Amino acid sequence: MLRRRFDIVSIVAPLAGALVVAVLALGMASGWARADTASDRPQPAVLPAMRAAPAIVVDTQFIGGYAKGSFGGVLQAVAGDLSGGEREMIGRHLDKIFLPLLNQQGMPNGGRLRLAYERTRRRDGTTRAIQVLAAEAAVGGSLYTVFLYDHGDRAGYYDDWGRSLDPVPWSGPLSAMRITSPFNSNRFHPILHRVLPHLGVDLAAAWGTPVRAAGDGSVSWAAVKGGYGNLVEISHPNGYATRYGHLSSIAVAAGMPVRQGDVIGYVGATGLATGPHLHYEVRRKGVPVDPMVVQPTASSTGDVGYDLGWREDRAALAQLLARAPQVVSSGGF
Repeated sequence: MLRRRFDIVSIVAPLAGALVVAVLALGMASGWARADTASDRPQPAVLPAMRAAPAIVVDTQFIGGYAKGSFGGVLQAVAGDLSGGEREMIGRHLDKIFLPLLNQQGMPNGGRLRLAYERTRRRDGTTRAIQVLAAEAAVGGSLYTVFLYDHGDRAGYYDDWGRSLDPVPWSGPLSAMRITSPFNSNRFHPILHRVLPHLGVDLAAAWGTPVRAAGDGSVSWAAVKGGYGNLVEISHPNGYATRYGHLSSIAVAAGMPVRQGDVIGYVGATGLATGPHLHYEVRRKGVPVDPMVVQPTASSTGDVGYDLGWREDRAALAQLLARAPQVVSSGGF
């Protein structure tokens, strides 16, 4: 009688196969259950893509032609397509730039004007500020050319030989600079009663004292601004900006060019102020700096005729100025 040999593999293998099939079936059923359940769950909200529109646009413009009168009148003749506000800004800049050369405002007896300027425009297309880069005026048989140049200390306008048209160093906004509260990153605010950085200096002055621009520039703000109260901010060509806060009244408007020493407002106590004084700030590329540290280094522009950087910039600006048109005004003289 033959006896069948016991083989454990023949017994375990079918059982193992059945177990694998059962596990797979259970996993598929669980997957279907999860899929069915997920379809019933609320899906997270999908936000639409956000595209940030640029707040400002900067471009370079060129104008030129023959005309006579004030610079405002000349611009009306040679650049009538510009908005009135933009022509006014350019005219004021040209009055101040050419005053040391022409000793008069504009070209009352006629002449040729050409210039290249940088324009900053708001999102709605209106002009926020302008900066003349190079300009040329042919008046009374003489040719006057000016260029904007920044040699690392202070930007200014220079004639064709590199002689400064604005040799006066920065000055303080008040005739007496008596500090009542210094620049301090941890000052206890006297009104809010908490520690806040004091990003400028407070200068003692009586109500109504004239406040003057510390340097040449363009007014970028002239209105109420939070705790500053009535505030004037001036953008300077060298990357600096100055702020004058708590004014009782404002004597300038946004977009206006100013020369050093121009009255821009009067001391007051508007905003968060305990009494009449001037809050004076200086910012370098948007970063607040101590005005009393910056002040001594804001020296005269001087002459730059032998400066290699000046010669290179002058050549580039001369090429830029050459792109300005030389059209004849239809009004004649």
